[in-house]
Amino acid sequence: MDAFREYREAVAGDPLRFAILVGLATVPFTVAFSWQPAPDEATIVGGTVSGAPLLVAGALVGYRYGDCASRTRRAGIWAGLAASVATVLLYAATAVLTIGAASTTTAAFAVVLTPIAVVIGVGLTVLVTAATAVVVGWMRRRTARASRGRDATGKGSPNALESRWWLPVVAYVLLVPTVALAEGLVEPDGGAGFAVALLLIGTVLLSVPAALGVFVDATVPRCESAWLPSVRAYVGLPVCGFAVAYVGATLYGSPRPSAPAGFGFLVALWLTAAAYLANRYRHRGRVAGERPR
Repeated sequence: MDAFREYREAVAGDPLRFAILVGLATVPFTVAFSWQPAPDEATIVGGTVSGAPLLVAGALVGYRYGDCASRTRRAGIWAGLAASVATVLLYAATAVLTIGAASTTTAAFAVVLTPIAVVIGVGLTVLVTAATAVVVGWMRRRTARASRGRDATGKGSPNALESRWWLPVVAYVLLVPTVALAEGLVEPDGGAGFAVALLLIGTVLLSVPAALGVFVDATVPRCESAWLPSVRAYVGLPVCGFAVAYVGATLYGSPRPSAPAGFGFLVALWLTAAAYLANRYRHRGRVAGERPR
């Protein structure tokens, strides 16, 4: 009863209404992107749930409630709970289709395991949505602090030249063409192919600190006379690369649109990171608000 009363108060109150409505709005999109008329033979419970609508919901909630960290976490959790309606519907549909087409033993397994899968699926849905909201909220607060830190004198602003967040950006910019060249020259079989595969995995893992490095380095507070990077452009372009590739893959009927979307993100991030480093080097005399000699 306490949970139901808290939910009713959250819906009736202005603070969390937006988060819950955004979570509910993702339900038809999640079902449409994840729906399979017939479950895979190996899938008797659960199934694959598209994470793109959850990322969008988390981003919207994080931006809306990003002025307060605790508020952002709470709103992200409620948005995830509302979005998990799609997870429940998909898992229930998988169970019904399995029970109707499988043997008695398989159907019994589906009946027993589906509630457990639902609990796990709801938990992951809430985790993805809330984590995205927390990250976007942190980005909003940091961007706001960087804007407030810009003043004509530069007093109290940390020196942007002391930032070392550009180092993973350099590593990513250098590693991507190396991996691309190796992919084209090295045979996939043998030890060299295994080494290239490891480099590819390292590139994917390095994309996270590289994207974070661009954002953190660009939001170091500077005085007004310093070079002020366009944070929205440098952060938004990789996200747009992911979104455009995802939508394109979905329209072309790709069974896993997240794979080409990830590739689009990596390419857009490389172009953005290379442009950021070039501009940072070109304006190195003004990075910390100093006039070039």
